[in-house]
Amino acid sequence: MRPLQLHRLKQTVREIPILSAEPSSSTTMISRLLPLALFFIASALTTSPISTRAEDPREFIELGKGVEHAKQGERLVLFLLVQTFADETDAILKAITEELAGKGHEFVIVRCQNESAEHRKLFKERFNQDPDKMPLGVVTKSSGEVVTGTNGKSPEAYRIMILASRIQAGYETDPNKIAALNDAIMSDEEAASTVFGIKRSDIEVTKQLITKYRDWRFKDGRVVKAALLEANGPKGTFIMLDGNQVEVDFNSLSDADKGYLTIILGGNEAP
Repeated sequence: MRPLQLHRLKQTVREIPILSAEPSSSTTMISRLLPLALFFIASALTTSPISTRAEDPREFIELGKGVEHAKQGERLVLFLLVQTFADETDAILKAITEELAGKGHEFVIVRCQNESAEHRKLFKERFNQDPDKMPLGVVTKSSGEVVTGTNGKSPEAYRIMILASRIQAGYETDPNKIAALNDAIMSDEEAASTVFGIKRSDIEVTKQLITKYRDWRFKDGRVVKAALLEANGPKGTFIMLDGNQVEVDFNSLSDADKGYLTIILGGNEAP
């Protein structure tokens, strides 16, 4: 029994009045209090502590139900086809579980079956992947558009696939995580070679940033979320969340942000 449940049970017991010694009074009192006591005890035993942990992705076997759930929240869909008793399957499933933990708002998983003609047709005709060459993983948008996929047997290939798809979908914007994708590709070229759909823009933001991504306020009232990539005198270069680079005149920034730049750039007074 959980500590919270035990506390509630003890409190409930303490709150039940002491029964009268007279048989007739006791019988009447018990008949009145028993239902109430049982109600509180049942509540204490069945009520779980509030959890703040984000939900993991839901898993489906039926294609239609999986896609329908994805559309409700504009989630990505991971179609997975693996051999049940293959040596690499456990490691692949472990990697997927770790990468998608708490990301039920981003992903839906459809566990495809090799015995299903519908599932085999999906991989062969829609994804252009031979279903006999399992394991296979393909990530699509809820609309059906393919984002990334892999036909590799390495767990690292699935980690790369998931991170690349999250970056493309805009779920991952941390430049350190984007740089980590580039590192993973460079450190395990064999696994990376089995991943398809990676865009160059997914790994471009690997340059050293002067600042983290933040809201920059301009004198004209505009607010732009970007990181400072370069600074050269009165001008610099912002890099946006989508990877685009924009030249900026520091004189157009708010006084507060110009003061921030003075500190960041080593004490040299911003223009």
